[in-house]
Formats: sequence, structure tokens, C-alpha cells
Amino acid sequence: MRLQIKTIAIVLLVMCLSHGIGLFSQVIDEEEQVRQKQSSMPKAINFYQLLDENKITREEFEIWKKQQELKLERRMTQAEALEGAVDPDAYKVGPDDVFYFNIWGSMENRFPLTVSPEGTLYIPSAGEIEVDGLTLNEVKSRADSAAADFYSNSSTSLTLVALRFFRVHVVGEVEFPGTFVARAVDRVSEMIKEAGGVTKRAWKGRIEIRHSDNTKHHFDLAQFERDGKLADDIFVNGGDVIFVPGVGFGNGLIQVEADQEFSGAYRLVENENLLEFLQRIRALKRNTDLSQLVVIRHEDGRTKYHRPFDTGRGSVDVFILQPGDRIVLPSQYVYVKGAVRQPGAYPYVFNLTAKEYAGMAGGDYRSASIRRVSVYHANTGKTEKGPDVLVEPGDIVHLDLAWHQRFGNYLRIVSTFVSLLLAAKAAGFFGE
Repeated sequence: MRLQIKTIAIVLLVMCLSHGIGLFSQVIDEEEQVRQKQSSMPKAINFYQLLDENKITREEFEIWKKQQELKLERRMTQAEALEGAVDPDAYKVGPDDVFYFNIWGSMENRFPLTVSPEGTLYIPSAGEIEVDGLTLNEVKSRADSAAADFYSNSSTSLTLVALRFFRVHVVGEVEFPGTFVARAVDRVSEMIKEAGGVTKRAWKGRIEIRHSDNTKHHFDLAQFERDGKLADDIFVNGGDVIFVPGVGFGNGLIQVEADQEFSGAYRLVENENLLEFLQRIRALKRNTDLSQLVVIRHEDGRTKYHRPFDTGRGSVDVFILQPGDRIVLPSQYVYVKGAVRQPGAYPYVFNLTAKEYAGMAGGDYRSASIRRVSVYHANTGKTEKGPDVLVEPGDIVHLDLAWHQRFGNYLRIVSTFVSLLLAAKAAGFFGE
């Protein structure tokens, strides 16, 4: 009889232990699920985390390199697609450009000519002329002058028939720095694209093109992407080095927050106003509510919040940005977290309160403590508590468990372990 009682006690002990572990695991799993969902909510990008971005492996680079070689092979065996007729006053002649030297009149003939690696062009009967670095019109003029004494009874002309290939170096903050093959009709933006485009750390507004004759040009890629003016996107030439600088660390940075698409650090242009900056980074959209935009600035040891486009507070036509400013873009979402079934981002709806957003996220408002419902206002950086707080775009609604729910969870765990102890005592594990 005693053996049967001990056996039953052991069975009860095992059942209670399994139930207790399962209950404890369930509570832990629920809390972990909430934390994981909360971590998936959109957040502002930390500029310093950009330094930890993953680099491609050597194997991935070799695959990309082979793809580039195949692309180059197809390009060199196919006709080049041009934007239009070559501008003879802008196109600079160099080694491997191919011409036709045409003769007509008392005699007619056509000779194919190629610029030598030394930059010279041989004109039949007239000899060599220096052409490297000259414009197409200047080369034609020299060829006409050299041929005039030898073809006095005929007319001559020089025609460009094939464009040369040359090497351009793209370095700095691009995905694949290196040397690339280009033609004189290729532009800076095309070569940056050939290098995989710019990285997240790139300063698009200060790209530098260093020419072989020690001259330099600067190119604003962001402005070109915004305005599309081809005159700003210059043609490349043999030996050019295209350097894309990084935004770097320093005092001349602006931090953009709230909108995940544009969050990050940007280099500030001297005397740039807020509207110019937003246009430059292409952060303005048709539905952007500028009246909700906030600029956070440290002045005289205090943090101040500015709303330059809020007409209700007096609009500011020109708001000059300063290094260190934080721009909080208006968000079209409200973020709900805490004791809800589906934490995350929800579309902003005018005039809704904290308890209504908590309900949308699956939270049972009646079971939560009123004092633990809070709303963090992104625009002001302040927190309000209460179920009837009006929520604005970008705000964070947090719903905590009520005290009796927390106590109930822990009480269930404690009662389970007490049952384990009683079962163990009944089984005789602790002696008489």
C-alpha cells in the first residue's frame, strides 16, 4: 500500500513539474515574442552603426568581377548607344580614336586612321600631327592645315568613325572601388553606377573628379538626381579619378530621425536653409505635413524645439540650419508596444486616443492599469500618461500590464512549485 502511495506521489510530482515548467516557459515565451515584435518597429538609423555594415566576401567579389568582364566584352563588340551627335567643341581626342581621312576632287580616296598610343595621327603624305587632348574641331583644323600643301587640287576632311575606350578609376565610398573601362561619351554618374553606386556613408554633394592634367571638377550627385541637368554631369576622360568622399565624423553633420527611409546623418552645406536641405536629400513628398516637422537644437545649454513651418506659431520663411541640428520628419505612423498582441506600426488617424490605438493592437484596455498607459510624443520628446491622451503622427503608445496581471502570473508559478514541494514530501523525498 505504501509503495502504491509513493508511486502515485511520484506521478503527481512529475505532472506538477511538467506543468510548472510549461507555465514558466509560456510566460517567458510571451514576453520574448513581445520584445521581438517591439524590436521590429521602425527606428532612426544610428550613423555610427553604418561602420558595421557587412562587406562582401572575396568569392562574391570574384563573381561580380566575372559579370563585369562579360558585360565589358559585350559592350566592346556592340555599337555604342549615344545620347546624340558628338559635340566637336567638347569631345577630346585620344589614343585609339578611329578616323577616316577623306579625299575628293581630282582624286578620290578614303584612309582609315587611328590615333597612336603616343597621341599622334598620321595624315597620308603630310606626316604626323599631335592630337592628344585636343578637341575634335582642333584636330580637324590641324589635319586640314597639314594636308593643304599636298592635296592642293583636291578637298580633304577628317571624320570620327569610332570612339576609343580608356580607363577611369572610381574610388572612395562606392560599393566596388576599382578601375573601369569607359568612353569619352560616358558621364560621371554612369561610372559611379558601374562601381555599384555609392554607399550609405557617401557625401553625394562633394564628389571630386581629378583629371590627368592636374585639374579638378566637383560634381553634386544629389543635385543631379534631383534636377537632372546633364550640363552638371560632365564627361569622363582617360585617366580620370572619381573620388566619392564619406560624410565623416565632425561638427558639420545634420541628423534626420523618425522617417526610416531618410534617417541618418547628412553633411551640411554652408548657409543651407531647411527647405533646401529637405529638397537636396529628397525627403519631401506630396503628403508631407511640414507643420509637424521639428528641428531640435541645443542653444545656451538648453534643448529647444523649433517648428519652422507651423503657421499657427508664426511661419519662418528661411530657417538656416546649424551643425548638430536634429530634424524629426513627420511620420504617418503610430507605434504601439507593451501588453498588446500585435505591437508595431499603425497608420495615423486624426483625433484617436491612446486607448483606441491600444485596442487596434489587440490590447485589452480594461485589464490594464490606467496609470500605465503612456504616450511618447516624438515632436516634443515628452511623455503623457492616460487613456484619453490624443496621439499624433510618430508617437509611441505603451501599454503596461496591470499589477494584478503581473501578480497573477507570478502567483501561478509560485503555486505550481509549492505543489511540487508537497508532492515531493508526500513521496518521502524529504524523509519523515
